[in-house]
Amino acid sequence: MGAYMGLQYIALHHKELPMRRFIGLATVAALLVPSIASAADVVSAQQARTVALRDGSAVVFFTNAEDKFEVVTTVSATEAAPALRFTHDLAAGQSATIELSGDAGTPAARLVLTRDGDKLRVESGSKTASTGL
Repeated sequence: MGAYMGLQYIALHHKELPMRRFIGLATVAALLVPSIASAADVVSAQQARTVALRDGSAVVFFTNAEDKFEVVTTVSATEAAPALRFTHDLAAGQSATIELSGDAGTPAARLVLTRDGDKLRVESGSKTASTGL
C-alpha cells in the first residue's frame, strides 16, 4: 500500500507524469504487494511458509520424495514458549488441521494444510470459540 500512496503522491504533485504511466506503475505496485484477502497460500516442495497464529507463528514446509508427501509444521504459541513439531503424510486431496486455542470465548487460531497435487495449500484463520478446556 505504501508504494501505491507514493505513486499517487507523484501523480498529484508532478503534472508531467502521464496518466498511462501512473496507471502502469500503480498496477505493478499492486501486483507486487501480496493480497491480504487471499484465501490460501500455495507452497511448493522445499519452500517454507511462516504463518501468524495468535501471538505466535507456524512454519510449514513439505517434502515430496519416494511416494511420500510429508508436511512438517512447527508451531510456537509465543516467542518464549517451546515449539511443537507436527508431521503429516498426506494423500492427494487430504487435509490436516492444527488449532491453537486461546482465552475462553475467543476464536481458536486454525491452520488447514491440504495437499493439492504436488503443492500444499495453507489456509489460516479463526474457527470456533475456545471453551477454555
